[in-house]
Amino acid sequence: MQFNSLEFFVFLVVVLVLINSLRKARYQQAVLLAGSYLFYYATSGPFVLLLLFITLVAFGAGDALARVADPRRRKAVLALTLAALLLPLAFYKYYNFGVEILGQLPLPLAYYLNLPALELLLPVGISFFTFSAISYVVDVYRGTLAPERGLSRFALFISYFPHLLAGPIVRGGQFLPQLRDRVSLDGPALRAGATLMLWGFLKKFVIADNCAPFVDAIFADPVGLSSPYIVAGALLFGVQIYCDFSGYVDIALGTAALVGLHLPENFRRPYLARSPGDFWRRWNITLSSFIRDYIYIPLGGNRRGEGRTYLNLMAAMLVSGLWHGAAWNFVVWGGYHGLLQAVQRFGRTRLGIAGPSREHGSLRILVQILVTQYFIFLGWIMFRVGDLSEMLYCVRKYVLFDFDFATPSPTHIRGVSTAIEAIGGTDPVVLVLGLVAAVAALVLLARYRRAAETVTGILTTDWPGRVASLRPRYWNLYVACAVFTLLTLPPSASPVFIYYQF
Repeated sequence: MQFNSLEFFVFLVVVLVLINSLRKARYQQAVLLAGSYLFYYATSGPFVLLLLFITLVAFGAGDALARVADPRRRKAVLALTLAALLLPLAFYKYYNFGVEILGQLPLPLAYYLNLPALELLLPVGISFFTFSAISYVVDVYRGTLAPERGLSRFALFISYFPHLLAGPIVRGGQFLPQLRDRVSLDGPALRAGATLMLWGFLKKFVIADNCAPFVDAIFADPVGLSSPYIVAGALLFGVQIYCDFSGYVDIALGTAALVGLHLPENFRRPYLARSPGDFWRRWNITLSSFIRDYIYIPLGGNRRGEGRTYLNLMAAMLVSGLWHGAAWNFVVWGGYHGLLQAVQRFGRTRLGIAGPSREHGSLRILVQILVTQYFIFLGWIMFRVGDLSEMLYCVRKYVLFDFDFATPSPTHIRGVSTAIEAIGGTDPVVLVLGLVAAVAALVLLARYRRAAETVTGILTTDWPGRVASLRPRYWNLYVACAVFTLLTLPPSASPVFIYYQF
């Protein structure tokens, strides 16, 4: 059951009706919990038992840590719990990758470690709900979070269906306190949630899914293409992955907001970042903060000397790369971003290059953004192209830009033509009207966003609430424009959300 399916809308309406008909918080939470498990079962079948296993292990660990005072025993409980939580993730996501690495070891060691590759189906969302469980256990161990006493509330925290499949990564301290009171469906919450959901669907259907055919046509067989095609592919994929992932998160946040629950913000205009570090403070924020708080800082952060800081940065970003997938291109992508952050730190500490500042002139800010995004989009090639030889070819064409506009091969021409036909099959008049409606929706959304921005230009987390407080006629106009755009500019096919595979 995906967000972009009719079944999901029927499911959502039934859940909202049931919640609104109940008066006590525990009954509402029971409906949300049952609905969340039904949602995951409809998506992943028997892997719902894995979700239950992760939930019970984390809940039991929190209870055990609350009862144990001896530091050594607490460390033992934490170590065993982390091993139990990470074992399913390691098996389903990294077993075959590990077998591939072991197979490349020199004989005779490789002979004795000749493990068979398995046809494993990755449980959807396993990285997200596993990391939520880990954050809870570690926070309880550190004493920054009191253990949850109610199993049903804790199970709802782990399995809450809006964030279950592709995030954001939710922490106990952010979500569990919201379950103390009864949730209610009121006009402002419904309008705020619907606004976010519509914006997410616009990103996914109208932008991301219409970029996908061109990206696939370019990177299906990139060797032989000249630099303009490779650069266009990198730019389009950057747009696609941002609109696909942030679109999902907007839908998730909007779905939660319908009943007055709040999930953490995951994006803050990442393509306006002015440094690699700034990018990771804006992109997939919940993953970045997880890696910072539970990997980078425990490794020592920047407290153990300059050399150790560079190693910690690289280790943290390699983990980020591997989190995205068990493949060498993700390792390369993570290492590349670790190198970018190390270079940024070296420039700041050794060369005296100042970081981004609001006091800089607009021209300098623009240059910082363009330079940063040049390297960010170069990284997207590494993320997208799985074959290392093809990746190196694309990177070379991107970096050493040439103006060779030689005619691409017939295969490339057919791929791009198919992509154009997939998008251009709409009647021209309807297409123009859809584009006009899309622009109108963006203008209206910009009006809403400006009302919720701080002086730094970074969105606050409560802007949907401010949207809901605006005059109904503006909100109704936004809904009409957004729906019309969705109906007139749909893709020929809608791929699953990219981050489902992570």
